[in-house]
Amino acid sequence: MNEWMVEHEYESVAQMRGSLSQRHCAEPSAFERANYMKTLQSYSPSTT
Repeated sequence: MNEWMVEHEYESVAQMRGSLSQRHCAEPSAFERANYMKTLQSYSPSTT
C-alpha cells in the first residue's frame, strides 16, 4: 500500500479518505447516484 500511495502522491490514509469525499466531487449528485446504485447492486435478500 505504501508503494501505491507514493506512486499516487498520497502522504497519508487520511488524505486518501478526504479525496474520496463527496465534498471533493465535481458533481455531488452523481456521487450520490453512484453510491445508491452500488448499494442496490450489493443487496441480497435473506433466505430465512
